[in-house]
Amino acid sequence: MIKINRYVTPRTTRFAQIGEADENTCEVIFALHGWGQLAGDFAEVMTPLATEGRLIICPEALSKFYVGFQPRETGSSWMTSYDREYEIMDYVTYLDGLAEQVLADVPEHAHIIVFAFSQGCHTASRWIGNGVVKPKKMILWGSDPAEDLGPEEWDAVSDIDHIQVVAGTMDRFVTGGKLQRAEESLRDHQCTFEIIRYEGGHHLQDSVLMDLFSSQEDSLEL
Repeated sequence: MIKINRYVTPRTTRFAQIGEADENTCEVIFALHGWGQLAGDFAEVMTPLATEGRLIICPEALSKFYVGFQPRETGSSWMTSYDREYEIMDYVTYLDGLAEQVLADVPEHAHIIVFAFSQGCHTASRWIGNGVVKPKKMILWGSDPAEDLGPEEWDAVSDIDHIQVVAGTMDRFVTGGKLQRAEESLRDHQCTFEIIRYEGGHHLQDSVLMDLFSSQEDSLEL
């Protein structure tokens, strides 16, 4: 008889950092990449947001694979449907631990923002629903909150001051129906949110990215 057991082991992974954690840090952005991306590449896209008082942390997902079976092109993924309960548990534990390490070096009053793209959006909503980090704002770009969030998870998500769901008008992964379902779920759970559309596909666009954080930059300068 074959018996499948589980064993918990420490893992080493990477994260990219833009800015320094110190007593002048007013805002910390945890930016979760999409499927097949790596932390360093995703951080390159986030560099236009670099400014005084802002720390940007780009965690890299735990699972690595060769993209398109090309041995020199590596990507990472937050999870698959296989053994999903434990995959979620592992990345929530990982993100909580990383956040604890990062936030230990910044003032308690620093605002926390969780920004996520594509596959990272489901990861972000599950992390907030199950983890210890309580962000002031969450931005989901190119996807929606995980559809299988439970009541307690939604309670944690609804505590966020402001949620933005961002999607390109030509994003083949975010249809009108998907956006409508996301809007209904957010409204049903009394979330404070807005839906933002822009002309474009399934990718981050610099001008839109800057607009999303322009009000935040003004507050950092005060």
